[in-house]
Amino acid sequence: MRLDGRVAIVAGAGSGIGAAIAQRLAAAGAQVIAADIDRKAVEALAAKVAGVAAQTCDVTESAAVEALIDGAVQRFGRLDVMVNNVGSADAGWLKDATDESYQRVLALTLSSAFYGTRAALRVMLPRGSGSIINISSGAGFGGAPGLATYGAAKAGVNNLTLSAAVENARSGVRVNAISPGAIRTPAILAWAASLPGGVPAYEATLLPGRFGRPEEIAAAALFLASDEASFVNGAVIPVDGAACSRVAAIDIPKH
Repeated sequence: MRLDGRVAIVAGAGSGIGAAIAQRLAAAGAQVIAADIDRKAVEALAAKVAGVAAQTCDVTESAAVEALIDGAVQRFGRLDVMVNNVGSADAGWLKDATDESYQRVLALTLSSAFYGTRAALRVMLPRGSGSIINISSGAGFGGAPGLATYGAAKAGVNNLTLSAAVENARSGVRVNAISPGAIRTPAILAWAASLPGGVPAYEATLLPGRFGRPEEIAAAALFLASDEASFVNGAVIPVDGAACSRVAAIDIPKH
């Protein structure tokens, strides 16, 4: 699967899944703009990966996302792939959630995907081609104790993806999402370390017996970005080691 001559933006490319996607798309021949609020992280990525350019962007700001995409078109003349890969979870019981936490999770997780999808559509639709890829989560498919705001935001990402795909089904622009499972990223490892038994105990509960790798999500993103996925539109694809296929049987701790 090659992306020669194409231009991609990966939002949230400073580390983890986003960094892996940026590297995979660049390896396939795309010119990649790695965007993140962490300037040093994306500059370090660009310094070591050919075909990657760094761009600082706060994707919770609509105008910043519009400027990011307009800048890509001005610099490279086109935009073929947009990856919206920013999100954040504030774990805690719903009854204890603050307004500030709720707004923060929505801004990072849902609003960022909305702004990126909308801005990408505005430049892709006139050309009649493009692939938008939103990064979702299994939390968007069902309830999870302590993750109400994050799950609600990711459910919104799923519906945003489906709605955008249906609205533009005959346009040549495809909109899909990937739903990763537990992936070995700094954020997941930090969260797992806070649980009883830490990282090893949590990893042992996963169906495959291991965390997924960011590169495994990047492989799915490359497929969705490529012409091999020309008839894949409006899909939310789990890449989670069968986590979403499992019958829910989670003990809810007392609180």
